[in-house]
Amino acid sequence: MLKVIDDESVIRKYRRQFIKCFKPFISEKIAVTLGHTGGTVKAKVSWAESLGIWIFYKKISESRFWHAFGIGKPSGSSPVPITCEINFPIRGIDRRIGGALAADRDGRIFVIHRGILGGSKKGVGKALFADHYRGVWDIMEDGAVDTTVALIGALNSPLFVRQLTQFVRKIDTIKNSFSSCSHQLEMTFEELSFREERIGKSNTRPRINPGFACDHGLIIKDLHDAIIRRGFKSANDLERDLFIANKKGEITSVFEVLTDSSESSIHQGVAHLLLANANLPERPRLILITPAAIDQLLEAKLKKVDIDLIVYEWQKEQAVFPGLPALIY
Repeated sequence: MLKVIDDESVIRKYRRQFIKCFKPFISEKIAVTLGHTGGTVKAKVSWAESLGIWIFYKKISESRFWHAFGIGKPSGSSPVPITCEINFPIRGIDRRIGGALAADRDGRIFVIHRGILGGSKKGVGKALFADHYRGVWDIMEDGAVDTTVALIGALNSPLFVRQLTQFVRKIDTIKNSFSSCSHQLEMTFEELSFREERIGKSNTRPRINPGFACDHGLIIKDLHDAIIRRGFKSANDLERDLFIANKKGEITSVFEVLTDSSESSIHQGVAHLLLANANLPERPRLILITPAAIDQLLEAKLKKVDIDLIVYEWQKEQAVFPGLPALIY
């Protein structure tokens, strides 16, 4: 279980690390007027062109460390809306603040979010987050209580900035389209789409290994991009990590992405692949994606139930899939 960090000196230490993570990505500083619920404020935001997001950070005296994020290059001509805030208390525990730092039993540091969303749109708030956010969830020892929180990312991971950027994009999509969310399962080929806000789990049971779990959404995004580069239509929905459809909208291949290769994870992944696709008119190719080769006996069992296996690798903070060309052609 995670434990919230409430010591002022420790919060300050990891807050500095949090800010430092973004500095290599900053392209320029842009003077803007930030719009928020309480009004507007003049600020110089840091624009990260390669990430497609901007960040503004400031210490609010005796209140909080303020970290505001937004999508797209901002303009100084009109107030710039804030997509989300990932703020930390200066000291102690403050459950009114959306963000926090937490540590697991191995000493790994995570940035978490309590689901508090700001904004002027009616209905945008904690309930919207709880109902629509899909990602990595865990239980955090939050002082005298246990709280279910969303894990944004592992602060010491080389993938942390990508993890946080994906979180910001998910929140942007949820806030802008929650009123018209569709859970439609049958779509035409043209309507099929890959949507990052669908990646991950709803607010259910916590993950056993949150460090690996935080990589899950990035692996799916990299797999989607690899499939698109090969000229196929790739999409996802609430049941499937990723799938390929033909021009008739028929699902031809389905992918299940795992972040560890333990036998229990393999069993869960196989069960989900089989059950989630049992009602399709024709069974698609079922493909399990794992971070390492598995036991030969277990691999033989996969072949018996017609499930293919692809092992992914990391190259410069990107997941690559050497076995993909042999399975989709």
